[in-house]
Amino acid sequence: MKINFYKTLLLIVVAAIAFTSCKKTIEPPTPTGEGFESLQVPDGFTWSTLNKTHFSVQIVDASGNQTDQINGFPLDATDPQGNVLQRVTILNGVAAYYLELNRSIEEIRFHSPAHNIAQVINLKSDVKKFQLPPTLKAIKEYTDSDGDGVFNDFDDFPENPDLAYRVFYPSPYRNSTLKSTDDTFQVWYYQMFEDLWPAKGDYDLNDLILKLRMVVNFNAQNEWTSGSFSFYVWTNGAALNLGCGIEFFDYLENVGDKLRLRYLYADQIELVPGYTIQGEDPDVDNSFIIFNNADAFKGIDYTNTGIGLSANPMGDSLTFNYTVNPPTTWMAAFVYLYYTSDRGHEVRPIGLPPTIAGNWSLLGTGLDASPTAAWNYTPGTDFLYPYDPPFFATEFGHPWGIELEFGGDLMVAFEQVSILEAFPQFEDWAESGGTVNTNWYEFPVADPTKVFDVSALVPSK
Repeated sequence: MKINFYKTLLLIVVAAIAFTSCKKTIEPPTPTGEGFESLQVPDGFTWSTLNKTHFSVQIVDASGNQTDQINGFPLDATDPQGNVLQRVTILNGVAAYYLELNRSIEEIRFHSPAHNIAQVINLKSDVKKFQLPPTLKAIKEYTDSDGDGVFNDFDDFPENPDLAYRVFYPSPYRNSTLKSTDDTFQVWYYQMFEDLWPAKGDYDLNDLILKLRMVVNFNAQNEWTSGSFSFYVWTNGAALNLGCGIEFFDYLENVGDKLRLRYLYADQIELVPGYTIQGEDPDVDNSFIIFNNADAFKGIDYTNTGIGLSANPMGDSLTFNYTVNPPTTWMAAFVYLYYTSDRGHEVRPIGLPPTIAGNWSLLGTGLDASPTAAWNYTPGTDFLYPYDPPFFATEFGHPWGIELEFGGDLMVAFEQVSILEAFPQFEDWAESGGTVNTNWYEFPVADPTKVFDVSALVPSK
């Protein structure tokens, strides 16, 4: 029996060595968790590096009058180099867009590929106009194989009359040769959470970090008809087992610096068979459970926070496709966490109410200063995001979750190291309300005891 015991022990040790070959050997410093609570941030700050914006561009003639002259043709929103961010059909003299760009970006180039006309428009302009020249170039003969009104040259789905355009979110703005059908350059959302809501955390914001990306499909009428998501658990330093879901809303309009969202109708959004996520949320209409237990879905129980096991977070992805019926003009999707052992104990980014399955009695307890009045979850009901006063926020407007977009592999704070120590530009970003240091995450401190290089675990592509 002793021989078998030692053989088993030896196997465990060998396996541990194999799993920790990339593990940091540097001991983390003594945690303080101090400093974050002193941040003074402006009201309405969403703790996101992204500007989520819905806007319309009027098509006007050489005299400045709105015109239907190029109705039915596409108008591309691009970066300055001409890389397509979103292509839409011009309808009734208007082209309407939904982009999610870094807050530092103020100008977008608009281009008519059929007429070879381009103009740069400031996103802060109250009225955005795309002016046509006195004479348009001659239009060549185009083919429309599926008869949806979008010519093959501009149709990402030339054989499918129900689909026309594919759009990537976050919007991939950079110097590249990206086209709307090209998936080689990828920008990702990183959702970073503290898990102890409504209590104070250590502000390392690495208890659960998700890396995710969505692709959206539009029809020729610029309606959101379907899409897909890809998820990875980048880090999992939580002391508790966590589940994760994603809730969808109709995105109606921008109202100043807020979004007007509306609860979808039952079964308006449905999963397509073949998904690798948990499935539909049985407690929340139009919401999907990505996983019920972060530890259980990963092949290796890694943390990637500098202590415990470390492993390639890209080894296990969770994906799903969905359809929207009836289609809607725009939609918005927001992640929520919950305790595996207590479904009602949710954690969300700042500004959104709990889902209908959330435990409302937890609001306003501990350090949380969320509103506690009754909430209307009736499908078709709309509200402003971030709600005022914001949900899942302290009295100082501090969050338990933040969001950023990045085309690279995010470095993360070492376990129990405040994000203020790990990223020196974070403080000014937060106190400016997200207007300065919009890429603070690209400049971690040069101290291997404070930041963990997750990218070192990802095999070279």
